Amino acid sequence: MTCTGITKLGSSLSLWNRIRRGMTCLVISCLLPVISTGCLYSHKRVAGLEPHARLIEARNYRVLGEYEAKSSSFNLLWIIPVTPRIDYDRAVNEAVAAMRGDNLIDVRTWMERQFWIVGMVEILHVKGKVIKYEK
Repeated sequence: MTCTGITKLGSSLSLWNRIRRGMTCLVISCLLPVISTGCLYSHKRVAGLEPHARLIEARNYRVLGEYEAKSSSFNLLWIIPVTPRIDYDRAVNEAVAAMRGDNLIDVRTWMERQFWIVGMVEILHVKGKVIKYEK
């Protein structure tokens, strides 16, 4: 009777150990992606202040409103470019086209750089007043 009781006790302990080991692996596999994809560091810096984005073509214009556009790029493992590089002209064109204007005045630009475990994101912010030339 003692041999059978020890065998049952040993099998229930090994089953308990397997369940505990499985739960530990499950918790680690759920937490690892959450921890590893977090932003490690973010830095913003002012890039410039300009009176206009392009040459002013006419003296008469009306202000349509203020708009902010962004251009971003992602580098895998901080060195391998995955998306196109940041582009000032693309951001200005997006801001002007969004409000159906002709130019951007009182332009403020700043850069944001975010460091992640998997890579780096650079974001160029362009903000200014969109104008439409009057004829």
